[in-house]
Amino acid sequence: MTRILTAIVLIAAVVGLILWGHPYLLAAIAIATAELAVWEFFRLAEARGSAVLRIPGYVFTAAIVAAGIARNLSLCLLGAVVFFLMVLLTVRLFSGQELSSYFGAVSSTFLGVLYASVPLSLLIWVCLQPGGRPLALFGLVLVWTGDTMAFFVGSTVGRHKLAPRISPGKTWEGTAASLASAIAAAMLLARFLLRGTGYGEAAILAATVNVAAQIGDLAESALKRSAGVKDSSQLVPGHGGVLDRIDALLFAAPVLWYYWLWKWS
Repeated sequence: MTRILTAIVLIAAVVGLILWGHPYLLAAIAIATAELAVWEFFRLAEARGSAVLRIPGYVFTAAIVAAGIARNLSLCLLGAVVFFLMVLLTVRLFSGQELSSYFGAVSSTFLGVLYASVPLSLLIWVCLQPGGRPLALFGLVLVWTGDTMAFFVGSTVGRHKLAPRISPGKTWEGTAASLASAIAAAMLLARFLLRGTGYGEAAILAATVNVAAQIGDLAESALKRSAGVKDSSQLVPGHGGVLDRIDALLFAAPVLWYYWLWKWS
């Protein structure tokens, strides 16, 4: 029951934020979400024995996500990422700690920040473009639908394991149900959220988003298994951590961004 209630509250809040949220409120919520996700990633890295540079990581997480409100997103992201890497290399160099951990600390911090912040920055940017909010909501619904169907079908009739080494609970039956349900949802929603988009195009977009989302789910599962934990944290009642909730979205958001560029730029 806790899982269901939490999901209802979060979905209602996210839908309202996507459709009507002020740009600065969007950025603020995205920054907070990214900061929590990076905090969880750093915990996973430390569980594997990798040092991280927390303060630079948190500062640049906020900066990279905030770039989503910039008009020239690509240039802002590139500048922020390059400067971030330079800062990491410099800070760790003069930290006084053993150089044997230099590579691991820089790599873990850099990966964690980019993993959580760049996709959310892209999603904010899409939301702020003409026609972007319906597209963002469309993508979120596809992710939620696919994730829900994968869980229910996989747990009830799933027999053939998809990737037992990474996530023993995932099955090919759940994967197929996820893809089919995402395409079905796209057929129903395209007329309302993606005006001017044909059903064939909507189906292709849905399939691409779904495949990306499922890979994102597996990628985060691999990170957790590497760290020897079941959930990234317990921040979200009944759902584990923030990364556990946005792992699929982190891979789906770039697909939505590229689609907007292809369709409307």
